[in-house]
Amino acid sequence: MTQPEAALFVFDGYRGANDVGQNAAASLSRLLGASVAVCWNKWLGSGESLSDRFLRATAWLEERSSHISQISAIGLSMGCQVAVRFSQQMSARYPPLCLDKLVLVAPDPKYRPVGRDVEEASAGISSAFDEAVGLWGSEGAAGPQFVSALADLTGHFADIRIIYCRSDGVAEWKNNVDLMIQELNLREGVDAIEATDGELLEGSDTTVDLRSVNLESDVHERLWSSVSF
Repeated sequence: MTQPEAALFVFDGYRGANDVGQNAAASLSRLLGASVAVCWNKWLGSGESLSDRFLRATAWLEERSSHISQISAIGLSMGCQVAVRFSQQMSARYPPLCLDKLVLVAPDPKYRPVGRDVEEASAGISSAFDEAVGLWGSEGAAGPQFVSALADLTGHFADIRIIYCRSDGVAEWKNNVDLMIQELNLREGVDAIEATDGELLEGSDTTVDLRSVNLESDVHERLWSSVSF
């Protein structure tokens, strides 16, 4: 059976196990059409790093590259790091590929360790900050490389959307997400969409419905199921 010519890469959050059928990724898949091939890139369990997930997505495309002419990608949280790193490499490795849509939901650029990183490090667990540094093969913060690569992709993708919320308790705003937005907000080709917890946002061909406030779940997690296209 011939593979579809379009592929959607879905990069779940750090150690995430989201439902593939009811979230922003499912909405984007419907928008792209029934013929799209979906690669669901989630954490497979203990010992798998962000770098491992990047290699897995790369291998998936390499196996099908002769049948795929267009790719889109969507990421949640730390999955956004993998989505951007993957897209950067694919744009260089397969220049004929048409890069359609890149959607980043609640991205954490990792200019600095946030609260969860500190907790994980204290517990002797590999933190998301450390894994992001490993993904980019750098020393220090991953933020500058992540944002630089994302800026470069504006010349390749037809549509880039960043969906974020200042009250995100995981991808912390100050000296982190705000630095990313400052760098990218005025760049042509990037649509930075700021949602507000407890409110409905409609516009830019994107709807973010956060009117149902769940005090037990941070907006960081709720954004994934609140976005539709």
